[in-house]
Amino acid sequence: MIDDDSNIGALMEQISPKKPDLVEVRIDKLEDRRILEQIELQKSFPIIATDRSDCSPTSKLEKLAYAAGVGFDLVDLDLATASPAAIEEIKSKGADVILSFHDYSATPGQEELTTILGREKGLGCDICKIVTTAHLPRDNLTVLGFVQSESAGTRLVSFAMGIHGIPSRILSPWFGAEFTFASMSGQSKTAEGQLTIDDLRSAWRILGLG
Repeated sequence: MIDDDSNIGALMEQISPKKPDLVEVRIDKLEDRRILEQIELQKSFPIIATDRSDCSPTSKLEKLAYAAGVGFDLVDLDLATASPAAIEEIKSKGADVILSFHDYSATPGQEELTTILGREKGLGCDICKIVTTAHLPRDNLTVLGFVQSESAGTRLVSFAMGIHGIPSRILSPWFGAEFTFASMSGQSKTAEGQLTIDDLRSAWRILGLG
């Protein structure tokens, strides 16, 4: 994830050797949105534009649409504030739309997760993202079972945050998730339980998954 615009060139040099499948750019952390054009020009991987700030939905959409317009591959919109018009605007600029739902307090049951997924699919997004919070190890089974049952017909990203949710972060791609998230380093983690890209790949090797 890129969340610092102090030296984009140096950041790109650090990221590229890791050969990520894609990189998330937190545009709410960048002071000058024109830096997005530099990122686009220097990228060697697909990039996601994300805004997790508390600014208005209109302001968020304006910034995210700008990112799509300069060539970002994917744009992450919050399910709570997304609209068909917003999704269409992003798509018209050439980017795929990720619709995101985050539950910061718990992991709902599979029936509720399926209901949330239906809301996202109904708005016409390209990728559905549903992230929960694990309090017990069995919460991983809920999320992984949900991914396994729904990913065959949907481009889905789903895992649980928190220390207890680490197994779901590691295993969700192997249950059918489109991708999972990791940080460049321990200092750049954005959520509890998030692994570094090196630790994630080490876990896959230990488990015989890659």
